[in-house]
Amino acid sequence: MNSNMKLFPIIFISVISTIGFSQKTYEFDYWVEYKVTYYKDSVKIKNRPFREKDSTFKKILLTNSKQNHYLAIVTEVDSITYTLRFSDNDGVFMQFEILKKDLKSSDYLNVECELISRYHNPFKYQTKNYDFVLMTDTTITNNSYQRYKLTSIKPKNQRKLKLGAEYYVIDMNTDFHLPILEFSTAYEEWKTTKKLPKGILFEKYFIDFYNHLDSKEVLVDYHKINKEILIDKDCVKLQNR
Repeated sequence: MNSNMKLFPIIFISVISTIGFSQKTYEFDYWVEYKVTYYKDSVKIKNRPFREKDSTFKKILLTNSKQNHYLAIVTEVDSITYTLRFSDNDGVFMQFEILKKDLKSSDYLNVECELISRYHNPFKYQTKNYDFVLMTDTTITNNSYQRYKLTSIKPKNQRKLKLGAEYYVIDMNTDFHLPILEFSTAYEEWKTTKKLPKGILFEKYFIDFYNHLDSKEVLVDYHKINKEILIDKDCVKLQNR
């Protein structure tokens, strides 16, 4: 366990009346699980560690199908512990370790002020440099998927900065869910253009400037849940000063 990260003490709230009026509530109605693979490097890239072998891990997203400006990303620390990283593009960030059994069994998580910090996306201006581009549709095991890529629209920048492109393969049978966008620039671009259709990502992958597959995320499972993260609104006010 990371000694610099606090293990989050779970408070299970069984009576709704115990929740104070000053609390802000984040609701999650889907648990979405991916298998993530980072591939070994074939080309050394400046300012990035060279990967000597492939690595694979599981990632869980706690999402709200009707609101996509926030989400929680859950990854495994060890056999009993998760790291939960939450970000709200409207200005809130928190990260802590939590026991797996507590996350799965608790409907409400009260988060202490000391774990909350201000979130600011310094790359909002990048929306003028990137765009979602529609690719050809594809069919996998009789299911239809739409493919998009998020890419720089300025060739000069692509060459100078050695920019790659991120590809999104969207399950069109899951249009009950708004796009799930972890990358802040992708979210800001979607908010500006609304080009990306509704649906859970069946697959996401990144092709680097040298046309090599850098990473891939493949959908493993998703199911309905009913969970909430609760924070004191005053914590956010203090962090915004």
